[in-house]
Amino acid sequence: MSAPRLLVAALTGCLLFLAGCGGGGGNSAAPPSGWQLSENRMWKEGVDTSEVFRNMENLSSMGVLEEDFALSSSGLSPDQFKKGIKQSLEKLYRSNPSVIDSLFEEHAASTLEGADLSNAVEGGQLKPKLLTEYKKQAFEAIKAHYRQPHLQGNASIKSIPDSLRTEENSGRFELQVHVDASGNVDAVSVIGGGGHPTFNALLMKAATRTSWQEGCLQENDKCTKAIPGWGRIPLSIPAPRN
Repeated sequence: MSAPRLLVAALTGCLLFLAGCGGGGGNSAAPPSGWQLSENRMWKEGVDTSEVFRNMENLSSMGVLEEDFALSSSGLSPDQFKKGIKQSLEKLYRSNPSVIDSLFEEHAASTLEGADLSNAVEGGQLKPKLLTEYKKQAFEAIKAHYRQPHLQGNASIKSIPDSLRTEENSGRFELQVHVDASGNVDAVSVIGGGGHPTFNALLMKAATRTSWQEGCLQENDKCTKAIPGWGRIPLSIPAPRN
């Protein structure tokens, strides 16, 4: 594999970044027309940055669960059990926390009723069999009414300066993108890893060119209302050859 070549998996799709062999990058890292760049963030002019750059690290930072939530091995309550199942759906919540939590309460919470909660916790975690069964039920109940944004197609970085092909710009990276109700990316941030600011800008700029199927509320597998949401793009970037 020629270096650097980036194989990207995101949600249910794949994104391929191809780095060229040119020695100079010119102004290739500049944000697209109508976009702004600041540190590890790139966004379309006019978007609400306090909304599109939400912290999705965990359910607490999303405002779904309180900071001190923990499962108790003695006398697990239905409310604790519900919180434990929500915690297991963290990746799904990242696509739209408020919508997912609303759908959880409306359609998934009832699937948890009747669960045998005696001896349900082991080592501070729900026992695997119980967790798997009810996580699946809750997930399916939500997915019957919601489709998260999905990555489509590909994008390419046509040229990366030789000076940016360094150890610093290799390893694991992760981008978070905000997708509007039309399926267009309107904000990108580097949330994991991170290298030289110019290299990060090149990655984010490539992500602005990606195509997404928008998120939507749905009934009977038909979209009834397109809605904005978030997606993630994990990157594995090989170190340069000597």
